[in-house]
Amino acid sequence: MTKLELLEIIQNGENSGIEFIRDDRGNKTFSEGFAKEVVALSNLKGGKIIIGVEDDGSISGLVDLRFEEWVMNVCRTLVRPGIIPYYEEIQIDSGKRVAVVHIDMGFSKPYSLERGERRKYYIRVGSTSREATIQELGRLFQESGIYHYDVAPVPQTTFDNLDKEKLGDYFNKLKFIDIQNISKEDLILRLINADIMKSTDYGKVATVGGLLIFGKKPEKSLPQSTITFVHFKGNEITADLLDKKEITGTLPELIDKTVLVIKINLNVQSTVKGLKRIEYAKFPDEVLREAVTNAVAHRDYSIFGANIRIFMFDNRIEFRSPGKLPNTVTIEKMKEGYSVARNPFIVKYLQNYQYIDQIGSGIPMILKQMKIMGTQEPLLKEEGEEFILTLFPE
Repeated sequence: MTKLELLEIIQNGENSGIEFIRDDRGNKTFSEGFAKEVVALSNLKGGKIIIGVEDDGSISGLVDLRFEEWVMNVCRTLVRPGIIPYYEEIQIDSGKRVAVVHIDMGFSKPYSLERGERRKYYIRVGSTSREATIQELGRLFQESGIYHYDVAPVPQTTFDNLDKEKLGDYFNKLKFIDIQNISKEDLILRLINADIMKSTDYGKVATVGGLLIFGKKPEKSLPQSTITFVHFKGNEITADLLDKKEITGTLPELIDKTVLVIKINLNVQSTVKGLKRIEYAKFPDEVLREAVTNAVAHRDYSIFGANIRIFMFDNRIEFRSPGKLPNTVTIEKMKEGYSVARNPFIVKYLQNYQYIDQIGSGIPMILKQMKIMGTQEPLLKEEGEEFILTLFPE
């Protein structure tokens, strides 16, 4: 945004998508007040919060430095689900700085302000933000299935954050399009139409799913995409580790790398038949692959600071995926093949890459294969903000 564009917005005053806020970080309630405006705009159609401007449009400016860090911290800790806004600062002729925080329309409605164990839901009405009524909150929950976080824009990214070789391979094999023969502008348009990128008022950026499937080092923009693998000695969580790895990459890379790490850490069992020693795995490859795929395809990527965690013990492997089960999904329904795609973009592309055969078939397949192996039935449960799948070797 240019200085002239900013001054024009300020001159036009506040509205349903524009909010002015004085920089008052010395006030204990300022963080919650800012978070309230973020929540209200996210629950509507997005907008801009301009900090350093009074309600009457006069420019007071930012008080001190490191304001961007404060904004990001509030958006991740007080707003639920957390968001990453686009942030920019603009210098005014008087020497004062003004911050513009761009809030995109929420893709994981309804958003709330978290105060201890209580959550408050706000909506935008005209140029003010107020707490939602029960009826308005109901409508927000109804809208929650319309938008999905995996196609949300990722601020501070561009076309260059995507791997052109991965894109070329995908479009060539599945769309029969050679991207080498089309212009960059035409390619970006195709990527926008495919939800791999998104056009915003701060530029054309990659989406969450676009980075997770086609990104260069997606963990840099989406640190929550990392998988943490820990192999404990014994059957409990202790400081005695046999292995620990932070696994990064696109989702197809994460699946392949993680399955390999698990197999390396498994003790291979064997038996003697005749004159030959026959080795056999504790878990079928397709079970391990499906367990990892299920975790990366269905986790809640809007939860910041929470990675998929895989804990290996002597007597079990736990696949811990951030996010509670989506609405209407229960453990018993999952066993019967019922599923609701939290991340339809991710599921679609993993299906195209043949990591997923049919949505909902994964858990029943795991249960069937482990029953054939004669082991204890895998355990499915929710624990706090995690869904946990536990496999037993016997």
